Amino acid sequence: MNRIPVALAVSVACLCCAVAGCSTRTDVSVTGNTPAQYTHVWITAQEVWFNTSSIAGPDDGGWIKFPLSPPATVDLVTEAGGNLGSLVTGLKLAPGSYSQVRLIPVDATAPLTSSAQTAGARYNAEADYVDSVGTTSMTHQLPLELLNPDQGIGIPGTLRVPVGNIGAALTGATTTTGTTTTGTTTTTPTTPTTTATTTSFAITFDGARDLTPFTYAGASSPNAILLSSHAGAYDLSQVGGIQGQLTLTNLTGISSAAGLPDIQASAQSLSADGTRHVVVSRTPVHADGSFLLYPLATSSSSPAEYDLVIHGPGIATIIIKAVQVTLASSTGAATTTSTGTAANATLNTVSVGTLIPRAAGSYTANVGTASGAALPAGAQVAFYQTLATAGEVPYLIEASPIDPFNQVLANARVLANAQALSTGTLDSGTYSTSGASVTLVSAAPVEGAGRYRVAASAPSFTDGVLTTTVSAPPAGTTTPVVVTVPALTLAPGASPGSISASVTQATAGKYDQGELLVTHDGTLVATTPLDAALAQGAGATLTVNGVPAGTSAALYYAVVRVWNSSDAPATLRRQSYPTVIDLRGSTTGAVQLTIN
Repeated sequence: MNRIPVALAVSVACLCCAVAGCSTRTDVSVTGNTPAQYTHVWITAQEVWFNTSSIAGPDDGGWIKFPLSPPATVDLVTEAGGNLGSLVTGLKLAPGSYSQVRLIPVDATAPLTSSAQTAGARYNAEADYVDSVGTTSMTHQLPLELLNPDQGIGIPGTLRVPVGNIGAALTGATTTTGTTTTGTTTTTPTTPTTTATTTSFAITFDGARDLTPFTYAGASSPNAILLSSHAGAYDLSQVGGIQGQLTLTNLTGISSAAGLPDIQASAQSLSADGTRHVVVSRTPVHADGSFLLYPLATSSSSPAEYDLVIHGPGIATIIIKAVQVTLASSTGAATTTSTGTAANATLNTVSVGTLIPRAAGSYTANVGTASGAALPAGAQVAFYQTLATAGEVPYLIEASPIDPFNQVLANARVLANAQALSTGTLDSGTYSTSGASVTLVSAAPVEGAGRYRVAASAPSFTDGVLTTTVSAPPAGTTTPVVVTVPALTLAPGASPGSISASVTQATAGKYDQGELLVTHDGTLVATTPLDAALAQGAGATLTVNGVPAGTSAALYYAVVRVWNSSDAPATLRRQSYPTVIDLRGSTTGAVQLTIN
């Protein structure tokens, strides 16, 4: 099929803008969700790209690129609960529909940018958390490990830039055809005489899913944190929100080591196959008990409904069904202050009112895997319960990513290799569009009080079966209950693929331990140890098996993290590779890894 060259397409778009008198400007912001143990999660962006294709890889054509000068740093702890941290304003993005945003971050190992320094960060990408050892609280400042930062984080979304009134065409961006940057820059028409229309997009990160604490070099507790992104992008003219207030006076022992309540609220919808509910968005509950889930996709013609789940290890879970979300406002966008924080009063969110959660006991659970049934490196393990009324399917109550190198839970909320689960019954009610207070009724879930169904999920794999359960241990038990999670199977249309990696150390014997990571769009897909290949020396090869192949998402890149066991912290090196490993039309691929 013949394709119009991108440079020509941009010129045509610009001509159309000039003829139509378009004057739209685009703002891009970031919001997120972080578990209560984190005090800062900084991400610094140096470029923002747009593409009309949702499956375009970083080396494919069609990208419109906007360098950020200077780079922008946002803190996902601050920019949560409806707050929007500004990345860039006033982009001259051509009118049209875009299906993907790509964020190009600045790696933690790069020289500290001025924006990160101003924010108070030690690294461009950083995760700070607080944990407790006995009665002592300790703050940890760690570089946030990014996956192939030069290739960026691919973020799907449905984003529309409308034609404005009078104004300028596309400027300040470069376009790409294949792997070559054309550098095409259009000219700016006459300065507009009227105020430009502003379109606002928001990128959302969910730290409960995306932040993966893990251990290496034999550490007894998490000593590194990985960002494995499952970010989303939203057109803020097509979203609304859910807000509420919890009365926390009856709860004790719910605060994290950082001093914030260890409670989260999530908006859930029915999965595509109808077997369970899935999380659409999560947000922390603030110290005063308030929460705001935003942005949530909806429309004026058919307002979306979400089920609200409020959960934490020290409270009885609350489920409110059928919360109807309307569009944020007639102007179609949240506003930001000079500090980049959303003015929540403009969001026109629906309120579920004031709720009084009940206290509950808790226990911890961890996963075990049957021989030969390891979970995919990017898997999440979820714990579900079902309301005891006819026609209900399980709700996701708690979830944790796995430590990809040790096959145990890597819980971002407690920063330990276990998931805390509340005991007791559930509270549930149904939202009323009349605004009446929600009446909560307490009852045991179908599974039984304190009992959960357990299943894993991972991109390009079918969600795990909901046949395995875990129950609270006998009173007085302090060790985690271990549950064996069934293995995952590839999603329909995907085939098992393999990647052959040739490993060479630039300096023989410099490293003796390490890991190879396979990534897609900033998300972890697979891992394998490098120890044997490093010991073998020049010419060593290894194979990563079971990698999903044959789908549009089967476009991969490689990262290595290596160290010398004599002094792991001082010798740790992370290195990413620009060579694409394309399994979209093949079940085998290869990559050369020269480790410096």
